Amino acid sequence: MKVSLSKHQLISVAAVLAALLIVLLAIRYHGTWEMLREQVFDQAAIVAQVRRHRAVDILLVVPLLICFSIIPGAPVATISVIAGICFGKGLGAVLNIIGITLGNLIAQRVFNRVTEKQTAKPSKIVDAIENMRHPLLGIIIGYTIPFIPTSLVSLAAIKTGVTPRKLALATLVGSIPTAVIYACGGDELIKAHFKNALGLAVIVVLLIGLLWLIRHDRRANTKTE
Repeated sequence: MKVSLSKHQLISVAAVLAALLIVLLAIRYHGTWEMLREQVFDQAAIVAQVRRHRAVDILLVVPLLICFSIIPGAPVATISVIAGICFGKGLGAVLNIIGITLGNLIAQRVFNRVTEKQTAKPSKIVDAIENMRHPLLGIIIGYTIPFIPTSLVSLAAIKTGVTPRKLALATLVGSIPTAVIYACGGDELIKAHFKNALGLAVIVVLLIGLLWLIRHDRRANTKTE
């Protein structure tokens, strides 16, 4: 039997599942935070204590990243940083890339089914990416810039009309930069390397400058029409 979810139903399911996963993670790490609050550890001991959970927590963090990537306005960055704190920059980055990419791809599939029924005025970023001369570049940039809601980029992505394979590749490439940066940021925070973490935060802010490429490419496309 084929089950079809609308956009709002998917978001509702994702929100409920995300809440459940957050509760389970809080329970999993409750003992760790209690120990850290009651005892004095050196930095290496703190890192070891926080990262002593692995396999089960991976099964909680990846679905949570998927859910947050689907829910409009959900702080994906927060979970991505937590992944870096709990799993380190290497494994944390891998989990971030998998979770965020899968979440964006699922959102695209649902939006593709309901987009024709939407009558609301499209946002400026959706309109800009849809009308670019190189829409794949716009999709990559849209997912790379952390301050653009991924739900809007997913909506713009399915409006460009590019092939599913190219769209999946662009989604993966666009999800990698911030996924890696957030994981590295979380790793630096747990190790108390605050200057390095601040440097990564500056890089995230500077990524906003990539919006210029979207505007420039769209203007170039307008001139050629």
